[in-house]
Amino acid sequence: MQERMIVVLSALAALLVACSDGGEISSGDMPGVNGPGETGGPAGGAGTNAGVPADGAPATDPSVCVPGVPGTTQIPRLLNRQYEATVRDLLGVDGLGSTPVAELLVADFDGPMTPDAWRIYQDVGAQVASEVMTGPNRSRFIDCDPAAAGCLDQTIRSFGRRAFRRPLTEDEVARFQQLGQTMPAGTPEEVAETTLLAFLVSPSFLLLPELATTQDASGLGIQLSSHEVATRLSFMLWGSIPDDTLNAAADADELQTQEQILAQAQRMIAVRERTGPLVASFHRDWLQMNNGNAHWWKIDHDPGIYPLYSSDAKPTMQAELDAYFEDVAFADGAFEDLFLSGVAYVNQDTAALYGLDPAQYDAELSRVELDAAQRPGFLTRAGFLSSYSGYSATSPILRGAFITVHMLGVNPGAPIPGAAMMTVDGDFPTQRAYVEELTSPPECTGCHSIINPSGFAMEGFDAVGGMQTVDPRGGPIDASVTTATVDFGDGKQLEISSPLQLMQEIAQTPKARELYAQAWVAYAFGRDPNGNDRCLVEQLDTNLTQDGYGILSLLADLTQAESFRLRVRQTP
Repeated sequence: MQERMIVVLSALAALLVACSDGGEISSGDMPGVNGPGETGGPAGGAGTNAGVPADGAPATDPSVCVPGVPGTTQIPRLLNRQYEATVRDLLGVDGLGSTPVAELLVADFDGPMTPDAWRIYQDVGAQVASEVMTGPNRSRFIDCDPAAAGCLDQTIRSFGRRAFRRPLTEDEVARFQQLGQTMPAGTPEEVAETTLLAFLVSPSFLLLPELATTQDASGLGIQLSSHEVATRLSFMLWGSIPDDTLNAAADADELQTQEQILAQAQRMIAVRERTGPLVASFHRDWLQMNNGNAHWWKIDHDPGIYPLYSSDAKPTMQAELDAYFEDVAFADGAFEDLFLSGVAYVNQDTAALYGLDPAQYDAELSRVELDAAQRPGFLTRAGFLSSYSGYSATSPILRGAFITVHMLGVNPGAPIPGAAMMTVDGDFPTQRAYVEELTSPPECTGCHSIINPSGFAMEGFDAVGGMQTVDPRGGPIDASVTTATVDFGDGKQLEISSPLQLMQEIAQTPKARELYAQAWVAYAFGRDPNGNDRCLVEQLDTNLTQDGYGILSLLADLTQAESFRLRVRQTP
């Protein structure tokens, strides 16, 4: 079998992907793509000035709405999370051994395919193919005897339709059929496994090609085909391949109008088990959990001071936040509900942090309703509070900086060199008193007069997320500790005396809402904020102010943008 795989891998390189000397995957099985590493659209596509207004203002300024469709690559590559979800939904492979598939790939990257990434795609594809052919999910690829006449041809067409998210061309079918004609000849089982591997390393599988060339009647860009729209829908809303219903709509060419797209989007969004993980994944991104420089999950705490805390509970805390955001969204929650809901998810390891009896819970997360006046929103959940604290004390600075920068969009300025290493001696009754003294030098006050106050308002929560009435330093936690004047930007400053009041004000702050809409657009379309997308951000921002406009409504509206169904050539 090893000798056979060497032969067929050589055939794959020649027949399917034609790796260039530079390590880039060419577009050998994607007619219409310009060439290796090329991101431009096909001939007859939108001009290079599409999206740039007559006055010449650049569309790259993310703060100015410039009507038009942003330029995009014609051949985006699957993100690792999308690759993992695709092999799961297509072939039933959740992982290889005990390792999630996404962790076996090279970290997501921009630009042409690299030699290392290409080698790993081949290695992982070979492992997936072997597991499928020898395991219980074999029928998800081939449900007939490979030695039987016509079996493999039928499999190439049926599986190829799902793997490539479109019907195969006759030329593609013929090229896959050639894999059974290599020398030395393989057994029917070997040829079947090789065929599956060929699909898994094909550019039409690893990439999300958009090859349509028909100019839209509006002149704004190229109208995507129904199959391309179906792919955009499924990977935006589910992070994976289309289901049978969406495939049928694509085959019938019923994904060309906004109304047709919206009908499918609303159907798909309602499938919570598919859309819920996308909602959770977005909110991780919004909250900077994917930012390696953020403080999420990096801090442990002194067990002598905080006996209820265990570092082993970090995955539970993260799972709670995932479940929280999904719960809010699918309860028709709106933007403000993210900051105000009393929903929590606890288990035996975290219940006590919320004042609940851990004996009433097991290892699974259970949904509970906390007092929303005391525990409003995700910023009062243990995951945030424990991540944005120190080893033996709370950190009003970390909590305040997160709220100031990421929720309110206020830039307090860069810290002075060595700020993280600064300490101050003295006997302080509370952590607030200590922080006020620590940040009292003139070179610190400018920034910390903006950062600290929202952190002080959260001092009713200890370093691991429990509620506290006495500071570990010995002083009482009272209004003098938790009341502070918070800067909400645009000259708005309010005296805040409770977490509830703070959350209510954040939820009503225009900049917080705008940043949320901008984050959704950037995440859904997989690109940095820009002037063209700014127009959509402003529309969604306005929608978020309307009563009854939920998070899932925003998700549906993303599919109604012209930039969702149209493509404009990306210029160098």
